Amino acid sequence: MEQQLPLEKELRDLFAKFPAFPESLVDILVTLAPWLTLLGAILGIIGLLSLLGLGAAFVGAIGVNAYGSSWKFYLGIIGGAIAAVLYLMAFSPLRANKKKGWDLLYYAFLLNMIIALLQFNILGLIIGFLIGGWILFQIRPKYV
Repeated sequence: MEQQLPLEKELRDLFAKFPAFPESLVDILVTLAPWLTLLGAILGIIGLLSLLGLGAAFVGAIGVNAYGSSWKFYLGIIGGAIAAVLYLMAFSPLRANKKKGWDLLYYAFLLNMIIALLQFNILGLIIGFLIGGWILFQIRPKYV
């Protein structure tokens, strides 16, 4: 029997109650998933560099001073960096339709939900959870 990830069964059961995507849409999402993940990782890294004042050549110098230096800022920086690494690690397994790629996306999803909760970003938490989880669990059967 396949080992379940933390909260996977509970979330799978929850999102099973959502409307199912047409099979053609699921196939498109599975085809695009590695490339969208890679794009998200690259944009995330550029954004993180910009927030740290190192990415001026890409986006423009925003720097830490524009956002302040609260614990929420640093939590977002650390969480974003970890998520970007998870997305980069997921690229090859997603291209091969391996469950490891989906697992890494799932961990990034959980990480983003925890970060949103800790930052008291309730609207982001709700929207990210509902839309991200719905899509994530719609494509899950395609990864073995």
